[in-house]
Amino acid sequence: MTGNAYHRFFVLLTVVLPLVAPSVAAAPPKLPMVEPEAVGMDGGKLREIDREVAAAIAEKKMPGCVVGVGRRGKLVLLKAYGDKQVRPSPVPMTTDTVFDLASLTKPIATATSVMILVERGRIDLDAPVARYLPEFAQNGKEAITVRQLLTHQGGLIADNHLRDYRDGAELAWERIFALRPIAAPGAKLIYTDVGFLVLGRLVERVSGMTLRDFSRQNLFAPLGMSETGYLPESSLQSR
Repeated sequence: MTGNAYHRFFVLLTVVLPLVAPSVAAAPPKLPMVEPEAVGMDGGKLREIDREVAAAIAEKKMPGCVVGVGRRGKLVLLKAYGDKQVRPSPVPMTTDTVFDLASLTKPIATATSVMILVERGRIDLDAPVARYLPEFAQNGKEAITVRQLLTHQGGLIADNHLRDYRDGAELAWERIFALRPIAAPGAKLIYTDVGFLVLGRLVERVSGMTLRDFSRQNLFAPLGMSETGYLPESSLQSR
């Protein structure tokens, strides 16, 4: 398989896994399982997934994964491959393995929480972030808007140093708010974790709730996503 083909395939997996795997319970799936042809899909094409995943695991591109494919409210594939742990000893992947959403947290939790508050009239996308977080208005960041942070056009650095977080949350926020932009707002796209940390803080300031609680109550719970969220409960950690 070519590099581009691998890229396309694993972009698909990146989309499918976080949306299906973390929210699949140990009980039988709530969506009915059907043959691919019953929903207009090609079973032969789907079986190619086995070969591609096996090749990726053999080439150590990943230790394992869970693939879920659905159409028209029905599942045609839900299968675990490889291992979810390789050290100190292998642990097989299961269809209810909990995955770290990592940077998909940005669009799935943080950005969606911001937009819920926008729809409720609590946040103006084109307002300066400093309207809601006055302490953000330092060192040339006064004019950066909420929209610019959401679209990675606020001019902030990608990441600040880990040492900024070693002295507790309050000092960490002071250091983040004191950062200088490296580009003018709106001038260029710079993928930034820092910008989304600030957006998470914005949600907390406007809503009066932690981002964990706000996203759970206003996003995940209404969608029935009982196994998606921040700081997994002990019952999920073993998975």
